[in-house]
Amino acid sequence: MTAAFDRVMHQLYGENIWDNFIPSPGDDGVQGWNGLHDVFKKVFSYDAENIIIDVGVWKGQSTISLAQNLKDRGLNGVVIAVDTFLGSPEHWNREHNFFQRIHGMPDLYRTFMSNVFRAGLTDYIVPLAQTSTTAAAVLKSRGIRAGIVHIDAAHEYREVLNDMNDYWPIVEQDGFLIGDDYDPSWPGVVKAADEFALRHRLPLVLEHPKYIFQK
Repeated sequence: MTAAFDRVMHQLYGENIWDNFIPSPGDDGVQGWNGLHDVFKKVFSYDAENIIIDVGVWKGQSTISLAQNLKDRGLNGVVIAVDTFLGSPEHWNREHNFFQRIHGMPDLYRTFMSNVFRAGLTDYIVPLAQTSTTAAAVLKSRGIRAGIVHIDAAHEYREVLNDMNDYWPIVEQDGFLIGDDYDPSWPGVVKAADEFALRHRLPLVLEHPKYIFQK
């Protein structure tokens, strides 16, 4: 357990919510998209606490990748995993069977928790089951800021721009805001990132399909 994990877990919950957790049976892998991108290995700080906020985590691929990088490097850090765990519009397609439902409720939170548990990273990851906007407000109220924020929740223009606006104030000076799906197949993401760069007069660095802003 890192000092950063212990501090953030107790700031948000007052206790370790992983205590006595029992994972769901079975293991169908950690499904995800672009969660293993090399950009995650390039932006860590080696001389400070690494607070990372992963916004839109699905079943945990990007969160686990970020946390594994912390663990492999022996860094003092934690990944805060923000998601409603209800699925996005594109996931509510019964033909694809992206997740199971219990009395209509998606089981994504338990799937995420189980994937983290099986990865052996419960002492690096703090889940926060909330909308991205509400989670940003909670984190601000607790005085939690981050060196890295990764945004991969919604894909619609207004929602993506709102997420960037909500989390940019939380990014530490010299820290990074990284977003996913900067690609013509997601025109809302492209439009939001371009507009954010113009509004804040920031260089937009691209490592397809990730876009990167440094504060």
